[in-house]
Amino acid sequence: MRADLQLHSTASDGLLSPEELVAALRRADVQVAALTDHDTCNGYPAFAANAAKAGIVPVCGAEIAAEQDGEEVHLLSYFREPPGGRYQELLIRLSGERTERAREMLRRLRAIGIPLDEREVLGHAQPGRPHVARAMVRAGAVRDVGEAFAGYLSPGGPGYVGRYRPEAGEVIRAAHAASGFVSLAHPMRYRRAPIEELAREGIDAVEVVHPSMSPQEGLAIAEAAARFGIPLVTGGSDFHGKPDDAPLGTYVLAGKALQRILAQLGA
Repeated sequence: MRADLQLHSTASDGLLSPEELVAALRRADVQVAALTDHDTCNGYPAFAANAAKAGIVPVCGAEIAAEQDGEEVHLLSYFREPPGGRYQELLIRLSGERTERAREMLRRLRAIGIPLDEREVLGHAQPGRPHVARAMVRAGAVRDVGEAFAGYLSPGGPGYVGRYRPEAGEVIRAAHAASGFVSLAHPMRYRRAPIEELAREGIDAVEVVHPSMSPQEGLAIAEAAARFGIPLVTGGSDFHGKPDDAPLGTYVLAGKALQRILAQLGA
């Protein structure tokens, strides 16, 4: 069996609906798939229903940008069913913060002469910088999304607005209380992956298969995680449906690592 444990849909910043994503996974011969939209599990019911029909084992997940020792880290949480309790409360708060942040970005861009259609951005369930960037492209303000981020929507840019980030330990504890487990996403993207620090917070896994790392780097990350007693590894494509995304089925988890994940989920 082959698993992709990091996927995004239109429920957050992906370009494929949950239903379209399942169809693409089936064509790519992926048998286990986790929908890990940013700050929400709202796309999971449609994803799970379609996955079951396609013979794919669905996994409920979410990706949260958290803070560890002043640095931003992305945490992937996985569950058998959509979580409740404190984790769901976190998702609700983060979703609300997203809307207010997007509204402020639109205000700042308007102030420098780039008016955008608010409904195009704020009408989305999980508005974020990618939605603002795409609106800028459609309005002719920039040539592409990369220019929007580089010139306007990155830290220091005139349209950038910071965001609330919960502490990593808070996210881990909330996921555990909801019978889930947590993995550090794309560890090679950080200035220094805080594996030891997150191990002390009780993190369960580290992502070792991802487009941002080579197989050799993934092996080194897995060895580091094992040294600090982190029992699991995860992997996925971080697929958003963008033209430059790696094809589905290219970055997958298999073998004993996947068996341990399925056992953890009770699947």
